[in-house]
Amino acid sequence: MEKEKKQQSILTGVLGCSVILLLLLTIGISDSLWKKRVNQKTADIPQYDRHYALVTDSFEDILWNTVYEEARAYGEQAGVYLEWMGKDLDVDYKKAELMRLAIDASVDGILLEGDSSEELKELIAEAERNGILVVTVFSDCHDSARIGFVGVSSYDLGREYAREIIRVATKETREVLVLMDTAIADSGQSVVFNGMKETLSNEGNHLTLELQTLAVSEDTTFGGEEAIRRLLSQSVQGQVRPPDMIICLSEKNTMRTYQAIVDYNLVGKTALLGYYVTDEILDGIGRKVIQATIAVDATKMGVEAIRALEEYVNTGHVNNFINIDVDVVTINNMKEYLQDGQKEE
Repeated sequence: MEKEKKQQSILTGVLGCSVILLLLLTIGISDSLWKKRVNQKTADIPQYDRHYALVTDSFEDILWNTVYEEARAYGEQAGVYLEWMGKDLDVDYKKAELMRLAIDASVDGILLEGDSSEELKELIAEAERNGILVVTVFSDCHDSARIGFVGVSSYDLGREYAREIIRVATKETREVLVLMDTAIADSGQSVVFNGMKETLSNEGNHLTLELQTLAVSEDTTFGGEEAIRRLLSQSVQGQVRPPDMIICLSEKNTMRTYQAIVDYNLVGKTALLGYYVTDEILDGIGRKVIQATIAVDATKMGVEAIRALEEYVNTGHVNNFINIDVDVVTINNMKEYLQDGQKEE
């Protein structure tokens, strides 16, 4: 009896050891397979040498989406990962807050939609102290620690607008209204305006024009739209004289003004000069609601912005100002402009 119990005990021990060995073997195989899968997945993830951030609160603008996509694609070829800070988040962060997020993330470089606010200047200075390179894009931050600016000459932009004003204006044209963005402190808008005034004085002195400005806000969904509609609705009601011509310095205000002119039946009464090129803006030109628009090469802007950061990383210096050319698109050259764009693509 005792002999049987002893044999049973030995058998139970052997079985127990076998189960434990089997479990250990299974765990070992599973761990090995898991590590293999992780290593495979890691190998599939592109490896980047540098992490850059794009900081702008203009998430819906086609111009900025083009700048980002082109900059991201060019950056990948150079081993750069470009993150658009705040994009697709549920929380609406202001530009300064997004700049703070980029600094806290210890990125290697920042592409920044500049303005002349003191807050942004201080953040750029802080980025520099932390070894983070900053290039301003589209609009500059004057007298800041940024290493370079990629964009359009504000004065030259004003000259282009002025020459289009002269081309479109008639003897009856009196009031020309320039829509300014209150959300951007200075940011070259005053330089654009001065370029318009000086060019009109030199080349358009045969016209009797009154150049005025209207400050509208673009930092809220309906702020700018309400201001534009209020002005034009008052014109329709006879409370004020409608502007003979409206100049828009942004894509958003171009679209808002275009729609308002159509809605209030002011086509043919108020001429419109816009900014940038979208399908809707080209539609407005085709319908002769928009007389001309300034086309900025957003593709080149995105590429040159990344290239500026990379040049500084590799050489320790970069041009202070990298100019992006502009084209004027009218109903006369619209088809040619589209054909040239398709060839480039």
